[in-house]
Amino acid sequence: MTLSAAPAGAAYRRPDGVWVFSRQEFGEFRFDYDPGDHVVFGGPSTRGKTRMAFDLLEYVVTPTLPAMVAVSKPDDKESAAQGARLGFRRVSEWPPPPKVRELYDGKPPGYLVWPPMGDIRTDIPRCAKVTRDLMEHTYAGGVKKRHAILVMDDTMVKAKVMGLDGEMVTILAMAGAMGIGLWIFVQKPTDSGRTTLWGYENATHLFLTKGGDARMLQRYMEIANAGEYAATLKALIPTLSDYQFVYLHKYNGHICIVDSK
Repeated sequence: MTLSAAPAGAAYRRPDGVWVFSRQEFGEFRFDYDPGDHVVFGGPSTRGKTRMAFDLLEYVVTPTLPAMVAVSKPDDKESAAQGARLGFRRVSEWPPPPKVRELYDGKPPGYLVWPPMGDIRTDIPRCAKVTRDLMEHTYAGGVKKRHAILVMDDTMVKAKVMGLDGEMVTILAMAGAMGIGLWIFVQKPTDSGRTTLWGYENATHLFLTKGGDARMLQRYMEIANAGEYAATLKALIPTLSDYQFVYLHKYNGHICIVDSK
């Protein structure tokens, strides 16, 4: 099944009948995101998953549906640049200290939650604590109907190295109904603890890019529970250009390609 309606000048249809939408067109008009929806970005490293997420956040976040991007690298130029572009506030702890300016200008649409790093002895424990504080505080806020998006880039590091697998699984299983969405990033579909399995199972939106072998592709289809759409996805993914993504809405069956720009 493919998205059928295409606006003039913003998309084209491939010979196989699948629509290819520009990122602006898809993000602004085609990404039907509701608070609490979980999102999975799947594909090898350096394929543009982080940039794809920020390009979508541009059309989703507001001060009442903010994104909290949990950064877990000492240096992450992509997150720094994209966060600045979208007006996200960079903070080193959670909850962040109040800012007088926000009393007048309002809260930002998002945050880069970025603990100070540079000491190999303390970086992992410090980052794990701040990220855990972020998830616990956001989860508690969901009970009070405070919607949010938790962006867990480097998901495998957070799940296995920082020991946050349990917290992420809890959010995937329980927090969607509270309006808290978890966005996860998977390089290999077997290497991110239980978060991978629960993420694919509970996600509403899947974005998959090319890369890996046939076994990896088959595993994507299995854990995504793609069902009747598996054959279509398996055929599409190897045909993608660099930085393109196949998109699947798991519940209404919409499939299309989101272009590289």
